[in-house]
Amino acid sequence: MSGLFGTLNIGTKGMAASQTALQTTSHNLANMNTIGYTRQRVNFEAANPYTLSGVGQIGTGVKLSGVVRVIDDYVTKQIQQENSSLNRYGQKADTLGKLEMIFNEPSETGLSSSFSRFYSSWNYLGSNPELPTAKTMVSQEAQSLADTLTHMSNQIENVQTDTSYAIEKDVLDFNNKVEQLHTLNQQIFNVTVKGDTPNDLLDQRDRLTTELAGIADVELSYDSFQRVQVKLDGHEMLGENSVQKLAMVSDHDVDGNMVITDGSGKTVQQTGNFAIGQVVIASEDGTYSSVSVENGSIKGSQEALEIVNDKMKELNQMVYSFATAVNQIHSNDGEGIPFFEVSQTDSAKSLKVNAEIMADSSKINAGKSIENSASGDGSRATAISALATAKINYFSDAFSAEYNEDTMSFTAQAGGSTTAGAYNDMVTSMGIMKEQADNMTASQAEVLTFLENRRGSISGVSMNEEVVDMMKFSSAFQANARIISVVDEMLDTLINRTGV
Repeated sequence: MSGLFGTLNIGTKGMAASQTALQTTSHNLANMNTIGYTRQRVNFEAANPYTLSGVGQIGTGVKLSGVVRVIDDYVTKQIQQENSSLNRYGQKADTLGKLEMIFNEPSETGLSSSFSRFYSSWNYLGSNPELPTAKTMVSQEAQSLADTLTHMSNQIENVQTDTSYAIEKDVLDFNNKVEQLHTLNQQIFNVTVKGDTPNDLLDQRDRLTTELAGIADVELSYDSFQRVQVKLDGHEMLGENSVQKLAMVSDHDVDGNMVITDGSGKTVQQTGNFAIGQVVIASEDGTYSSVSVENGSIKGSQEALEIVNDKMKELNQMVYSFATAVNQIHSNDGEGIPFFEVSQTDSAKSLKVNAEIMADSSKINAGKSIENSASGDGSRATAISALATAKINYFSDAFSAEYNEDTMSFTAQAGGSTTAGAYNDMVTSMGIMKEQADNMTASQAEVLTFLENRRGSISGVSMNEEVVDMMKFSSAFQANARIISVVDEMLDTLINRTGV
């Protein structure tokens, strides 16, 4: 269309384009502080021209080719990967921090000090075997040591329970986010199938997938309609029309069956030997198979839970070896009564002083002879105090140190260590793992901050830029309105002021 009406049409289209661009600018400013929002931009194109004979092609104004998100998909993918690693090491560091507080070393109230006071009380008894208060001191220090170990064992069990619950919560969050993505996929499809771009829905999709990647190392793919598909360890968790749920092994019943829950409160029993905290998925036949998670907060909790379990096992092994060694010397390898009562399977929690000794501390064997202890003989008590420096393999399922009845001592074992040394090894290894987790968390936080800043520089809303755009589009709107006004005046002249 040429002539005044063509010019009028161009001005109208220009006003409409400026109005749309101004609305998009307003939308950007309104969402400046919206988490996960991506700045949007209006793309303008010159409208198709028409050909005027003898003149050539004449422009017909502007048209909108779409409202698009300003985003770098590669940066988004990197953020998802690094967020997964950050959550992994952050969760691991938090759990190990709780474990570190339980051991509380070095301190005057920790287990190391309790062992020291225990051995010191035996040394004092060895020097004062006839002093009743010396035996009372031994029984009291021993019971104090047992109470400390019971308290530590209960605290470690609480950490195990909390960590297992954290995995269960992550499983529930994972399933919820997959369900949300499934709903979003349907909404995105309904928009894109009409040829439109669902920018705000895509922002929600990217936010959910980033959160999902923080839980587990999911594999994401997208179809031509911008719908996301989610896989985990080769299992399709979210397909075009399918949704799978994760579950976890939360316990083992008395029959040895696994207790499996998906976080919904429902549980099933299945035979198997998966460890507590193992993530599983239901198969078509109704049974559950394991899912390997290599990153994310689930992986961090699983790694931390494994360390907590190992430290509990080491503590039980050490306490059992320690109590067995004390009992062998005190009872002269079974000739008299044992000093401690202890269970081999749950040693730290079950350790306590023999009830007979607690009722009557005079039954403590201080001399070499069990039946007829010589007056002033404290050699057996001294031998027990010497356990503090004996080289024993504390971390074994069965106590195997060779006892010599004549010397009331144990033959040094290859690779053995003192009680304090064994405990220090436990604490030191735990501290090293905690430090490594802290370092990785700090490193990942820096990487993620860099990537977030990079994303912000590309996709973030800048108030200054938007204000400039607002002024630009406002001026364009006014200019196009002025064109319409001028055309209106020309049409008035043409219609009302020309002719005879």
